[in-house]
Amino acid sequence: MTTTIIIVRHGDRYDYANKASWEQRCGRLHIVAEDPPLSTIGMQQARETAAAIATDNRFRVDAVLCSPYLRTLQTAQPLAQRLGVPISVEAGVAELGHRPAQIPKADARVGIFPEIDETYEPIFGDFVTDAQSGREPRVEYLRRMLFMAEELPKRYHGRTVVCYSHAASVALVAALLNADQISSAGVFAPCGVYILTQTAGAPFKLVQDGGDNSAHVSVNAPTTYPWGWGRLREGQEQAEEYWRLARLAGPSVPAARPSEHA
Repeated sequence: MTTTIIIVRHGDRYDYANKASWEQRCGRLHIVAEDPPLSTIGMQQARETAAAIATDNRFRVDAVLCSPYLRTLQTAQPLAQRLGVPISVEAGVAELGHRPAQIPKADARVGIFPEIDETYEPIFGDFVTDAQSGREPRVEYLRRMLFMAEELPKRYHGRTVVCYSHAASVALVAALLNADQISSAGVFAPCGVYILTQTAGAPFKLVQDGGDNSAHVSVNAPTTYPWGWGRLREGQEQAEEYWRLARLAGPSVPAARPSEHA
């Protein structure tokens, strides 16, 4: 019996190509700037990626999990529509630096994304955040990825699950592969697709690398590019230190796993 975990990064971001105007409009309209939509290119990338996954005869998709951010939901929607599989909003694959209080819950997205299953019970729900910024610290994010690497194979044992997430979730790849160095997981291209499989309880194997999207995406924008932890603004050495500390502390242990619609 094979468990397949597919991790997909969102497509090209609208704000990266329109930084000044996006920030001005968000300020004027009181929109959360860190929750931008996809660009026109990003929407095309999402459709092309959905087609590639839907027609891949190596697996049959059983579930679609998605970060609560707008850009990931837009990227997941074409696959959900094509396969008739609901979108399960999973906070466990949310963005690096996530601010839970700033991003709408699943219920609030249903009017725009009717594919969402608002009854889904997330794997992860209890975030540790900085008291001042409201953001999840780097090490806590990585501990969350370690937790998801343990829990995803349990919930989706013997099945195929697609997780729509962000560039930083290449850390989930590192966690599934039990990598000693986080930078060894490489980079994540826009709408890149990582595929990992596990058979009969053996360690996960990397089947497809998500650092290159050229096999299924016809156009890229220069503003949303492949990113990995080796390119963290604090530097690769600091990224490895975050990873070391996260692995030392171990996976997150949520105090509770509340429903997104609670």
